[in-house]
Amino acid sequence: MAEDKDQGTRPQRSRRVREVDFSRPTKFSQDQQRRLGYGYEGFCRAISTQLSAQLHTTVELELMSVDQQNWSKALGALPEASLFAVVATDAGMNLLLEIELAAVVRMIERLLGASFSSPPLERDLTEIELHLARRMLRTMITQLSRAWEELMGTTLTLLVVEREVANIQLVPSSEPTLAITSEIRIDGDASAFTLLVPHRSIEADLPKLTAGLYESTAALADARMGEAVAATLREVTVELRAEVGSNDLAVDEVLALRPGDLVRLGPCASGGTLYAENVAIHRTRPGRSGDRRAVEILDRIDSR
Repeated sequence: MAEDKDQGTRPQRSRRVREVDFSRPTKFSQDQQRRLGYGYEGFCRAISTQLSAQLHTTVELELMSVDQQNWSKALGALPEASLFAVVATDAGMNLLLEIELAAVVRMIERLLGASFSSPPLERDLTEIELHLARRMLRTMITQLSRAWEELMGTTLTLLVVEREVANIQLVPSSEPTLAITSEIRIDGDASAFTLLVPHRSIEADLPKLTAGLYESTAALADARMGEAVAATLREVTVELRAEVGSNDLAVDEVLALRPGDLVRLGPCASGGTLYAENVAIHRTRPGRSGDRRAVEILDRIDSR
């Protein structure tokens, strides 16, 4: 009787229930998603530097998430007011790059020299603005292609730019798709920037992605970042000017200047200064090269 009593009072173990979402694909492993995320972070840093130089304002791109979904769900989560760029790999397979229209308008305005403190109005793009938008997207895809080539040995090319998401159907609705979502901030305004990667589009290149998976990711990231920064800096245009004389004037003297007035500068015999933008970099001696004015570089100015 005692034994039966013990058995009757023994607490029952609760049933373990584990929820499984069978609609969520698992084609991309966690290691592959992590590796793609590392590469994309390098792209974010490089393109932020390049766009900041081109637009003369602060542009920040930050990776927010790397999520695996089916194609229809990933496509439906994109903002409707966006531009959609179809991107091709070397093998002719397609990816989709989405950027919110507010960010596109802001970049175009900055590219044309405008400066606004308020967010841009939501509107459709003119043909000229669409041409400029393609130019900006091509710049971003070129930089993304460098990161993609380092990861999997394939490059990316812009195929077409669409304004309506309904016009886009690259793969079947159930295709496993990696949504790499980031945030682009221009003048403090944040917009969505998303890359959709169907599994079939990079399936052949995934072994290359996994080949060096257990190498030192810190060393790889440092090497990629250094190469990306160097490549970006080589493409930045810098205004070079030579100053061979100067003079200090009071504000009222400057305001009093009229056409035909002469302003005496300091003697050029003492040399001049070579500037990159507003930074003095070399001392120079003025002269001529054939029938053109020129300066000879004498020594470097230590800016430390």
